[in-house]
Amino acid sequence: MIPPAAAVGRLVGTGRTRVADLLPAAEATALHALLDHGPVDWQRAIETPGDVEVPVALFEAQPIEEQIRIMSRVHAEARDGFQFIFDRWRIDVGGQASPAAPALLADLHRRFNSPEFLAFARALTGDDRIAYVDAQATRFLPGHFLNRHSDQLDRAGRLYAYVLNLCPRWRVEWGGLLQFLDDEGDVTETLTPGFNTLNLFRVPQPHAVSMVSPFAGAPRLSITGWWRAFPPEPVT
Repeated sequence: MIPPAAAVGRLVGTGRTRVADLLPAAEATALHALLDHGPVDWQRAIETPGDVEVPVALFEAQPIEEQIRIMSRVHAEARDGFQFIFDRWRIDVGGQASPAAPALLADLHRRFNSPEFLAFARALTGDDRIAYVDAQATRFLPGHFLNRHSDQLDRAGRLYAYVLNLCPRWRVEWGGLLQFLDDEGDVTETLTPGFNTLNLFRVPQPHAVSMVSPFAGAPRLSITGWWRAFPPEPVT
């Protein structure tokens, strides 16, 4: 894989870039079908504080009054602080694909950590420190969002954050936009979800995902994670 020269230049100039058609079209289509129709055991992620996950089926089985109470708290905390709510499934566990990962997701994790893909990542960024790619599947439904943050976590060796969008069609009015912010909180660039498109940016960098609209015509599906200097510790 040879990174497009325009994508390399954009990353140098702005600290972020896009690469279209990252995967073979048939693989991207199959990944979208898997995330859209399953089987994926989605977990609902919420800042409580602390990153907490609850199986979506369990969350939605609660009485509606309890769901309203949780969402009211999420919205109150999001008003002036860091908060998020979205669904995810962790492909990467302790530096390897989860044993429970569907074959397509396990294969993608192996592809991302192959010598060929790591060489592509280093060529795109000019950064020879990249040694590992972690991954999770994410799903933003109407009402889901991710408030402003920078992705900085020094102990994790995060160098670049990536989003592999898997949205065959998306309208900007549907929300779910990846927005980059300056020190005053103004939006400097917005990236709309696409299909089989890699969005990549240098860490740390303030950004957010805007709330998905109630009238969005599809879930916002993607594979996300970080290009890292080292893998996470194995799970024991």
